[in-house]
Amino acid sequence: MKREKDVISWNAMIGGYASHGFAAEALELFTLMKWLKVQPTYITFIAVLNACAHAGLVEEGRRQLKSMISDFGIEPRIEHYASLVDIMGRHGQLEEAMDVIYSMPFEADKAVWGALLSACRVHNNTEFAKVAAEALMRLEPESSAPYVLLYNMYADAGLWDEAAAVRLLMDDNKIIKQKAYSRVDSSHC
Repeated sequence: MKREKDVISWNAMIGGYASHGFAAEALELFTLMKWLKVQPTYITFIAVLNACAHAGLVEEGRRQLKSMISDFGIEPRIEHYASLVDIMGRHGQLEEAMDVIYSMPFEADKAVWGALLSACRVHNNTEFAKVAAEALMRLEPESSAPYVLLYNMYADAGLWDEAAAVRLLMDDNKIIKQKAYSRVDSSHC
């Protein structure tokens, strides 16, 4: 039981640092954890990969994924691949991210395709955005998000025919864009 508590505490600390933008500290803690012979889990590596994503450490992320497999015998899960796609996508390596998606031993889920679509938006890549959006449309047929993102990307690029085609597809599939709303709580004023 003590070992389990140990790894849970390490995971919490590494994950906390990673999610708050302290990638160097997260990776430093991970190094210390291994030095102290605390066996990482698949959850540890999700946090480590997230730290790499937030810091733009593409090669470190790849190295950590390989280490997870070869040094610790942990088989990657979909979350690990989603993190790797996110790392590559944030750094503009969209083609490499697509290669990862197509080489995964299982079907990509909405987290994987969403990471790619977000990266395509940042890097203005409508070609891969179309692939990612279409995959998301298949996975979540009722969601308007991939349609709207793809439409906006086409419109921003001045590809009005493609943008119109996305709107028609929304109409054909009876997709309704969710209205945005805000709420202000005035009881604290």
